[in-house]
Amino acid sequence: MKKDEDFSTKILYEDSFEDRPLDDAAESSDSPKGILEKFLSMKRWKKVVLCVVTALVVVVAGLTGSFYYLRAQGEKKLKTTVTASADPEDAEEGLYISYNDKKYRYNEDVINFLCLGIDKEVPIEEKMPAPQLENGSEGLADTIVLFSVNVENGQIKILAIPRETITPIKIVDQKGDFDRNENVQINYQYVYGKDATASCELMVDAVSNLLYKVPIQRYCSINIAAISILNDAIGGVDVQILEDVEGSGRNYHAGEIVHLTGEMALDYVRQRDTQIFGSSLGRLDRQKQYITNYFATAKEAVRSDLTLPVNIYNSLQGNMCTNITVEDIAYLVPELLNIDLNAENMATVPGEATWPDEFMEYVPYQDQLKELVINYFYEEIP
Repeated sequence: MKKDEDFSTKILYEDSFEDRPLDDAAESSDSPKGILEKFLSMKRWKKVVLCVVTALVVVVAGLTGSFYYLRAQGEKKLKTTVTASADPEDAEEGLYISYNDKKYRYNEDVINFLCLGIDKEVPIEEKMPAPQLENGSEGLADTIVLFSVNVENGQIKILAIPRETITPIKIVDQKGDFDRNENVQINYQYVYGKDATASCELMVDAVSNLLYKVPIQRYCSINIAAISILNDAIGGVDVQILEDVEGSGRNYHAGEIVHLTGEMALDYVRQRDTQIFGSSLGRLDRQKQYITNYFATAKEAVRSDLTLPVNIYNSLQGNMCTNITVEDIAYLVPELLNIDLNAENMATVPGEATWPDEFMEYVPYQDQLKELVINYFYEEIP
């Protein structure tokens, strides 16, 4: 060794480690120290590849774990637990129901979503003029539909509620305080919320009460602008026109097949001739048809892009009020991809349309409605 040689500045090339023999006293190759020594002895490119692969595995495992965690949380929060009760009469209202000397229990596998179409062209939180309310109203619920998803048997059932259905609603005063209950058209209930969330909650109560206290786990209200967004997000929807409709840009004739895009979708589900008795019921049939076709088209779109539901959810901000969460979406989307929606599973609250004055009233047939509710949401107690 040269006298002046300085080992502190001597460069040790990476490859010089590769053939260096291990000390006889070195740790076993399976021990943490042995594994570390093996890693250090690798060439640089091998280290880089191993680090990248490890990082990808960690990321994929994390995303997969997060997805399944979200699904588990969605299922836990969405489902209504029905505890066994020695006396169903003491249980929470809506979990048990009696009819014709038989008792029924709410089916825990059924998850109900109340979907509302609000007749307003302004953002969902913006008030509309209303003489009876000092600060204006949230608007009228023109479309009221209850979606029921049975995650066990893979069925969706839809119950359409005519906007003119007569039922008790909560009337509030100009300060927003409860004043009284009044039997009027159910679509007026949305008017009285202090904001969109309160309006949705009032509608949930009104619909639940109409349906014998059936649990409603989630709600979603959208304004007019949201319809075109929803429609175009899946590439448009095909329908066979059920009745003549006069639209804002064109007219639609019964029997023709049309691919609805943009404002066309809004025309089809919104327009009606107010001079024709019961025209809102004809519009309701069009809305049910559109929902069926939309669901079938959306399923195919989601199969091609699983991120689509979240993207749509985000695009509706400002035009939507909902308590549906990302966890709910993570749980439901895989379930909905295996579910078909058909006309046999769509119904309207049974009743009779009357016209006592200038406004139509729809009076439910209570016995038929109770039978329908039991069929949709409950199972008989042996």
